[in-house]
Amino acid sequence: HSSTKQIINLVLEYTMVSFQAILVFISTIFIFVNQCVSADEVQFYQNYYQKYGGDHIIVTDQGKEVCLMMDQYTGSGFISNQHFGSGDFSIDLKIPNKNSTGVITTFYLTSLPINGDPGIRHDEIDFEFLGGDGKYTLNTNIFANDGGSREQQFNLEFDPTADFHTYRILWNQYHIVFYADDVPIRVFKNNTNYGVNYPTNKMHIEATIWNDTNWVGDVDWSQGPFKAYYRDFSINGCQYQESNPQECYNDNYYWNTITNLSPDEVQKYEAVKAEQMTFSYCMRDNSINFPECMLN
Repeated sequence: HSSTKQIINLVLEYTMVSFQAILVFISTIFIFVNQCVSADEVQFYQNYYQKYGGDHIIVTDQGKEVCLMMDQYTGSGFISNQHFGSGDFSIDLKIPNKNSTGVITTFYLTSLPINGDPGIRHDEIDFEFLGGDGKYTLNTNIFANDGGSREQQFNLEFDPTADFHTYRILWNQYHIVFYADDVPIRVFKNNTNYGVNYPTNKMHIEATIWNDTNWVGDVDWSQGPFKAYYRDFSINGCQYQESNPQECYNDNYYWNTITNLSPDEVQKYEAVKAEQMTFSYCMRDNSINFPECMLN
């Protein structure tokens, strides 16, 4: 009986060790595979879902590319599965290549409710391409628990209709930085100590194509349907926790360690402001309502 018991114990011990070894092996493989998956291989439905537009959103290339369409009947858009409290958010985008006057193509963060009354006071960080006929304006805007109106506009050096370009928003407790192909084009610092509003609410990501006649003019619908293409659906962001919102300011997240532009980025940023920025809200008569304009 004693030898039988010893044998049984040995078998059980071996089985447990083997099982643990298998779990470690599987975990190692899982981590390795995830580290080897490049950003452009992340599929759309892993991080996003369709918000509106019906058949006007088309997912292709095994989920690695999305086409948003707009015609006289409807636009279209998609939205992230999660809400975030900080992050380094980017997407590759190619805007419509026809005469797209009146058409707006976007990628942005917003705290507006997904459904229900949106109200006017909210947080939002916007990339908005205003279409045209051979000339396109990139409009950026920031809402900070208010109505926004912090537009800065740019004529970029490249043609945003000809190929994909990467548009990126870095948002942490220190600043917001807008990038176009890794070139910083706008910086908005957290100057709440000086009475400047700053986005701190949880936000999700949205991308849309739509039109606004009052803002950007009439659309020539004979040019439609208008198509915008998106890819690279990876997200680097801290998922917002209602019970612990400060977690998203943790330095364990690499983007929270980026407190200033590098010297090389400062040079590029100053060049963009001098050569590509065509409008800033701080040029308006009511800029006195925005304390950051005085600081800058």
